[in-house]
Amino acid sequence: MHALLLRQEIACNRKTVYAILRRKAWLSSTRTRGARSGRRHEGQVAVPEPNRRWASDFTWIKTWDGQKVRLVVIVDCADRMVLAWRCAPRLTADDLGEVVREALWGRFGPERAQARGLEFLSDNGPEYKATRFLADLVRLGLIPCHTPCRSPESNGIVERFFGSLKRDYVYQACLETIEDLLRQLPAWIAHYNRQAPHSALGMRAPAAFYEEWMVKNKSQLAQN
Repeated sequence: MHALLLRQEIACNRKTVYAILRRKAWLSSTRTRGARSGRRHEGQVAVPEPNRRWASDFTWIKTWDGQKVRLVVIVDCADRMVLAWRCAPRLTADDLGEVVREALWGRFGPERAQARGLEFLSDNGPEYKATRFLADLVRLGLIPCHTPCRSPESNGIVERFFGSLKRDYVYQACLETIEDLLRQLPAWIAHYNRQAPHSALGMRAPAAFYEEWMVKNKSQLAQN
């Protein structure tokens, strides 16, 4: 909220904004820190520059009528942008392969050579371990990487996106049916990419961070 106010050139103090939200009972949730079971995570998921590592995972979203759909996303581990996604009651390894191709096309266009050596991080779900899907990744120039078992923190960037999506969009919306969800989901992800401030990006939105990096990267290449 503080970052969005500053974008509108409204001078304010971050602590004052938080205090007002708390006084009005407008805080969406309270952060808690506690021990988590499972294997200890000591690795670094984030990378310093875009297009070095992408991460992917599935989550379930339940609508008010009791129906559930699966959502799969691919997120860049540097700029945190959602590159591609798909939502349906049932998703297979073939669907996941199409999402990967969509992400590659959206980021690189027809020049897939830039994807060579790009790491693709995921858990050990059956879709990600499918022989045909792994062969597709290698054929496309990506390097499959899998997190340790019982270690959700090892894919923490996607997990944090799912938490933000549900807290800031899903739980605030009227979702009586799956159709309601599917109608609103594209706008939510577009807003997350283009508008939502991200603390790991200096309170910039993922798209703004990537665009700034692209300008800087092109200028460095021109100088060289």
